[in-house]
Amino acid sequence: MIWDLRIIKTPAEIAHLRKVGKIAVKAHIEMIKTTRAGMYEYEVASVFDFLCKRQGARDLAYNIIISSADNHPYLHYYKHDRYLQDGDFLVVDAGPDLDNYDVDITVSYPANGRFTPRQREIYEACNEIEKACFKFYAPGLTRQEIGSKTKQYLIDKGIDLSTDVYQSMMRGLESGGVSHYVGMAVHDVGGGPRGPLKPGMVIALDILAVFADEDMGVRIEDTVLVTEDGCENLTPGLPREIDEIEALMKKPGVLQVHK
Repeated sequence: MIWDLRIIKTPAEIAHLRKVGKIAVKAHIEMIKTTRAGMYEYEVASVFDFLCKRQGARDLAYNIIISSADNHPYLHYYKHDRYLQDGDFLVVDAGPDLDNYDVDITVSYPANGRFTPRQREIYEACNEIEKACFKFYAPGLTRQEIGSKTKQYLIDKGIDLSTDVYQSMMRGLESGGVSHYVGMAVHDVGGGPRGPLKPGMVIALDILAVFADEDMGVRIEDTVLVTEDGCENLTPGLPREIDEIEALMKKPGVLQVHK
């Protein structure tokens, strides 16, 4: 009974989660801006941790996950033990905990701040799927129905879903990116929606792919509230377009300013 209550968030909980989301987004932006080839992963993680604490979130929702190079197949890798090389591509999954409430965010970007053609191809496909999924999150729809609508939307847009990139993300696409509940734990009680979505549910929208033979992986994830007539991104404001990410990474971050 308590699990069922936790699945549907109250207005006060939703307002608080918006606050947690703002903290997370600001920390992610500074972390991306700071990242450079020639840094250790633990330095990248430290920036996110510091910015969350600086904003009042004394705890993290979970261990900061950083995958790069041959660690991409390990989707929850958190040893932070790689020295970032020119050409490495990072997947960083991190969120703060503020007063026992969490959000779940994943960003993906190149360590040197410049996407290669292949990195661009994979990332753009992942980003295209996530943006399309947002259009169909609404009460009364199941994850399978959201996935079907999203696929048809992409096809109608002229996107070839038979490419190796889109095929690698097909499982996430067919489920509409609907993953797990988020709330008082990052993987909150109840697992994830198995039936129709309901207003007040907070879930992770998660699209990913791994190309182990290319030392490459990409993942885009946001925390989403199901509303009465659609959905709300509780983690808005992240640089998701390639030109936004590359422009951000040209700016000095906290570790460049405070050497």
